[in-house]
Amino acid sequence: MNNELLNKPGKKSKSNSKKSKILTDNDIMKYEIASELGLLDKVSEQGWAGLTAKEAGRIGGILTSRKKQKKKMMEETNKDDGSI
Repeated sequence: MNNELLNKPGKKSKSNSKKSKILTDNDIMKYEIASELGLLDKVSEQGWAGLTAKEAGRIGGILTSRKKQKKKMMEETNKDDGSI
C-alpha cells in the first residue's frame, strides 16, 4: 500500500484522541508484559497499534499463559478450601 493513502490530510487518526480509560486486570497485565519485553516506551509513544504483529502476538501469548496459570492456582486454592 502507498504511504500517501494511509496519511490522508484532514483525516484525524484515532490514536490522537487520548481519553482516560479505566484499566482492567487484563490491561494492567498487558502493560506489565510490555514493560518486561522492553516495549513499554513504544506503546507509550505509538499506542498498541504501533506494535508489530510479532510483538503483539508475543504479548498476547504471554498474557494467555499467565491467565491460565492464575485460573489453575485459583482452582487449586478452592479445592484446598473445600469451596466450589
